Amino acid sequence: MQYVVLDLEWNGSYSKKAHGYFNEIIEIGAVKLNDALQVTDHFQQTIRPVVSKKLSSIVTDLTHIQADDLEDGTTFAKMMRRFAAWIGDEPTTVLTWSTTDLLVLMENCRFFYGKQEIPFLHNYMDFQAYAQRRMDIGDGQQLGLGRAGEMLGIPEDTLSLHRALDDSKLTAKILQKVFDRPSFEAAIMPVDAEFYRRITFKVTVISDIDNPLVKRSDLVFACPECGNDLRRRGSWRFRSRAFCAEFSCRRCQKEYNGRVQYRLKYEGVEVRKKLNEKKPPEPQPQEAVAVEG
Repeated sequence: MQYVVLDLEWNGSYSKKAHGYFNEIIEIGAVKLNDALQVTDHFQQTIRPVVSKKLSSIVTDLTHIQADDLEDGTTFAKMMRRFAAWIGDEPTTVLTWSTTDLLVLMENCRFFYGKQEIPFLHNYMDFQAYAQRRMDIGDGQQLGLGRAGEMLGIPEDTLSLHRALDDSKLTAKILQKVFDRPSFEAAIMPVDAEFYRRITFKVTVISDIDNPLVKRSDLVFACPECGNDLRRRGSWRFRSRAFCAEFSCRRCQKEYNGRVQYRLKYEGVEVRKKLNEKKPPEPQPQEAVAVEG
């Protein structure tokens, strides 16, 4: 098995063909590693945009790519053919730092080919998620590539971050630092029809408390002090993407704010619960009263 670390840069602009905002890829960079994680080759290519030749200020500020730099770029279709030939026929796992680059590549395939399937993609890994697990960083955080390299002691002096090839090189260095073969192989996803359904599934937050997916047992909280069920005071309110209510404990005479969020994911409903004790208001200083003498 060989591994290809892939990174993309893109320019966002309005497209009549896409009937909305379109992220057009303008640069691709990749690093190829063998099964022993030795770097064997690099790939870099600029792509000449066709939707909008004007680059957004965000892109130019972040990447320092100018419109003139793309005039000698190739087309998206030629880049894809060259990249597939560069990967070759050996079994390959493609890695990206988060799924964003993968989704943008799929978006470009839909725009230029009329289908979202990526021809050279047979095995895939969201390497950001894997690296965070290996670094004991929770899923609730989104660790940036530069920050991950910094935490692992990887110098950035020779790299120009936010350019596709250098970001790929940094990702490859992180891979070499956190690699553990059993857990790594378990995290590789075969790319099939289910993979595309899963990767494009839109996670939604349930906002209707009468939704049959909302289990009433999830809306119950126990007192952290005595373990008794808390008494809900008032009705549930949906705010900040979660159901919220006030609770009290008759035994401990304490009050709490409870929060329950239902996220509908591809795998099913994910329930997140949080309970915070309400602190009594601090006494306000009394104003001095003048006494007439």
